[in-house]
Formats: sequence, structure tokens, C-alpha cells
Amino acid sequence: MFTGISLLTLISFYLLYSTSKKMSAVGNLGFEKSIGEHEKASKYIGLALMILSLGLSCFYWGIGSGTFTFFIILMTIASLVILLAPLRLLNYTFLILTFTCSFIFEVLLF
Repeated sequence: MFTGISLLTLISFYLLYSTSKKMSAVGNLGFEKSIGEHEKASKYIGLALMILSLGLSCFYWGIGSGTFTFFIILMTIASLVILLAPLRLLNYTFLILTFTCSFIFEVLLF
């Protein structure tokens, strides 16, 4: 569940980050051009996914600790996206490897 919430948060933040005017146009994942063409829809989808991940974390951990955990996840993922996207280190292989390892650790440890 933690991996799914983190993945939803990453997707939603990346959608919102890609629609920002200050973001340099970096085509790491290949769908940034589509996000730029459909900016308003991308913002709505990003906000909906962000609210969904907040709701899932509140459902999973409770209202207080779920909100706190969501904001910790959001700060961590936002920092990683802002640091790694301009360096072109945020690509499909990195994301698949990271979330696969996270899912394996989640299943084995919890």
C-alpha cells in the first residue's frame, strides 16, 4: 500500500510539475509534450490523483498520521523530482527499478 500511495503521489506531482511555467522542458519520460498540450486537464488529473493518494493514506494510517505521512511522502518525492528531472535521471528504468525494489521490500518486511 505504501508503494502504491508513493507511486500515485509521484505521478500527481510530476503532472503538476510538468504544467509549471518555471519548469525547463525536459523530455525524460516522453509524455511531457502531451502534458503541455493538455495543460488544464493535466492539472485537474494531477490534483485528483493527489487528493486520491491523500485519501488512501488517511484510510490506511488514520486521519492524523495519514495526513502527516502523506506530506512526508510528498516532500520526499517532490525533492527527488525537482533534483533528478533536470539531470535527466528520472526515466522509466529508474522508476521501475525503484518501485519494484520498494514493493519487494514492502511485501517481505511488512
